[in-house]
Amino acid sequence: MKYLTIIRHAKSSWDQPGVSDHDRTLNERGKRAAPAVAAFLHRTYFGGGGGEKLLPAPDKLVSSTALRALNTAQIMRETFVMPSDGLLLDSKLYLAQPSVLLDAVRSFDEKWSHACIFGHNPGLHEFADKILARASVPKMPTCTAVLLALPHAYWGLADWHEAQLIGYITPKSLERRFPELYGNISQGDGDD
Repeated sequence: MKYLTIIRHAKSSWDQPGVSDHDRTLNERGKRAAPAVAAFLHRTYFGGGGGEKLLPAPDKLVSSTALRALNTAQIMRETFVMPSDGLLLDSKLYLAQPSVLLDAVRSFDEKWSHACIFGHNPGLHEFADKILARASVPKMPTCTAVLLALPHAYWGLADWHEAQLIGYITPKSLERRFPELYGNISQGDGDD
């Protein structure tokens, strides 16, 4: 079995006139949400901080080259205590359609048991819905993480309508469920 976590970049800033879409950075809300979601994933799923390990920790993080996705991936790499070579960039993931994302997953190194993809909507949300067998993801606001299990021993066999949903985490769900830990991480400049 292979594990795939797909993560939409954290909230980015639109307040920089003249900056291209590719080069937009995280805003304050994104800078609060990314470490919070990373900490939750690390402790709850990957056994960080001495917790029970529900899934293998990611072997690699694969990110779109867009600055907002890269910043989100860098924050998570640090939280997951991964070396710098644990983060790879893939220019094809920038605003990728679902078929491009599936091709990227099929090309992953077979030595990896768990990989994370950092990308963008609407392609990421459509990808999640198409790869799931019996579930759907209602939406993917910024910094949402969707954890999936693929029923194969090889990435190259990944296909539509076969993944099992393991987890669906949004900043707002963390804020509502654990206000003492994650209060105010999704507050800010409107919806995603």
